[in-house]
Amino acid sequence: MSHLLVIDAHAVIHRAYHSIPPSLTYNGQVVNALYGFYSMFLSTVDQLKPKYVVVCMDSPGPTFRDKEYMAYRAQRRPADQDLVKQFPLVKQSLENSAIPLFIMGGYEADDLIATVALQASKQNSISTVTVLTGDKDLMQLVNQKVQLLMPVRGLSQTKTYSIDDVTQRLGVKPDQVVDLKALMGDPSDNYPGVKGVGPKIATSLLEKYENLDSVYQHLDEIKENLRQKLETDKDNAYLSQKLAQLVYDAPIELSLDSALWNQDKQDNLLNIFKSFNFKSLASRLQNKNKNQSKSQPINPQQSLF
Repeated sequence: MSHLLVIDAHAVIHRAYHSIPPSLTYNGQVVNALYGFYSMFLSTVDQLKPKYVVVCMDSPGPTFRDKEYMAYRAQRRPADQDLVKQFPLVKQSLENSAIPLFIMGGYEADDLIATVALQASKQNSISTVTVLTGDKDLMQLVNQKVQLLMPVRGLSQTKTYSIDDVTQRLGVKPDQVVDLKALMGDPSDNYPGVKGVGPKIATSLLEKYENLDSVYQHLDEIKENLRQKLETDKDNAYLSQKLAQLVYDAPIELSLDSALWNQDKQDNLLNIFKSFNFKSLASRLQNKNKNQSKSQPINPQQSLF
């Protein structure tokens, strides 16, 4: 039985950019996010020792969610240009490494991750799918076969999220996360939910009624003040549910043969690290290869640098 690692590139790149000083440059260009992405990549591979590795990345331009709701993420400020300029560097380096990179116009990386995770879960040869991400939206994916690995502090600590961990963190089961967001909305993505319903009320409703449909089927049991809020914002609740729901059938296909984490890809990465003068990353990869036969899993709380 084998392990697949799925990396949420944008989430890791953003965290790396804000965790590493911008003084890290190459030929005058800031490369702190590029460096941090691969630092976390190497540490995660060392920790999990997956047989297969793939990366998913957002594509430029609008997605179906933007078309569904014009205000989707409209409140977000433009990203720093020093960060924006590093996305193509990560993309090109991944393509040069031959590590499978999934990008699809009209879809978010989250949707591609969901699709890959589902396809992998159906493979008898895959025992575990781990998604490296900082995005809580992906907690809806967690099941007996799929887990999340999330940074806790900067890039230096991570935590694995199983079904029980998601429930402890959010107060609902993974398969209720979408309806939780439908009720309470999501300020980071700028969709409304039900006005006046926060995490405490939303979790109590789902604890009693299980899902959004059941909440609305039992409005007569709910106190008048809350019932009025739910009735008033019913359309927003179902719109938010649609926006929160990840897509599991994006038009991509996981090939385990292509995803195999092998020596050729490690050699490609080594050349990439050398081309950017990432001496410490090159040294880590070389040492890993030298000691592969006697290497041990690292502590997940160990520093990534």
